[in-house]
Amino acid sequence: MITIPEQLVIRPPSEAMSLLVKVVRGCSWNRCLFCGIYDLYGERYSLRSLEEMKKDIVALLELHGDIFETAFLGDADPMALDTGFLVEVIRYLRERFPSLRRVTAYGRSSSLWKKGLVELKELHACGLDRIHVGMESGSNRILAFHKKGASKVQHIEAGLKVKEAGMEISFYFLTGLGGELWWEEHVRESADVVNAVKPQFLRIRRLWIHPASRLIPRIKSGEFVPQTPEGTVRELKELIERLDAEGTVILSDHANNYIHVQGRLMKDKKDMLENINAFLELPDDAREKHYNSVLSVI
Repeated sequence: MITIPEQLVIRPPSEAMSLLVKVVRGCSWNRCLFCGIYDLYGERYSLRSLEEMKKDIVALLELHGDIFETAFLGDADPMALDTGFLVEVIRYLRERFPSLRRVTAYGRSSSLWKKGLVELKELHACGLDRIHVGMESGSNRILAFHKKGASKVQHIEAGLKVKEAGMEISFYFLTGLGGELWWEEHVRESADVVNAVKPQFLRIRRLWIHPASRLIPRIKSGEFVPQTPEGTVRELKELIERLDAEGTVILSDHANNYIHVQGRLMKDKKDMLENINAFLELPDDAREKHYNSVLSVI
């Protein structure tokens, strides 16, 4: 009888074809006002043993075979776990799935910032290639308001350390996170982080305030004023205008985004801005129809 491996709650869209490996349950932080995803799914934070992990990896092999070129480690922040434990998991995973060309994981800036360079190099040496980091914003004010548990300096120092260790880093920027009140600061400070780190990837997401969102009380009190759909597009435009991170690939690879741009800085910067400007020059009713057609999904 085949053991059924535990399933992830979420994964990046770019990992849709990856082998999904649940290294930790839920999120150890789970306080961000803009998130609440694990609460929606009723997933409480808990650790998994090495024995459990090995059983799941064997079960995944029995279910699928060695057919994957990439694997993704979740849930929210495997990088908060003990480095020795992660090394054992990754080594066992690569032993059982020799066809893997890339192994990636979620990681919070604060967790990566706490790890030493030697630890990160050890993780890369055993087979970890890329880390997905929810930067969300570079503004200390906005990060504190949303209880992100990270700072601008931590974003920069963690990102540079990951790159120095030999791994790729994929930052996420969340349009609308500053609302209407702080959007300019949100864009300006986020551009500073990206320009300082020059991550291999910058992925664009839009803030979705779902019915169970922790932000709703802040909206009712007037502390947070949600950004307009067009405001999020203009945020993206200004962000790209401010970026000079040579080589960073920008991707709008999520269904939530009102506009999709893709390209490499600085080569494709002009084309990306021209695409956004062309959209903003459409008639008001055409833009409004488009905004109303875009679904809000996790």
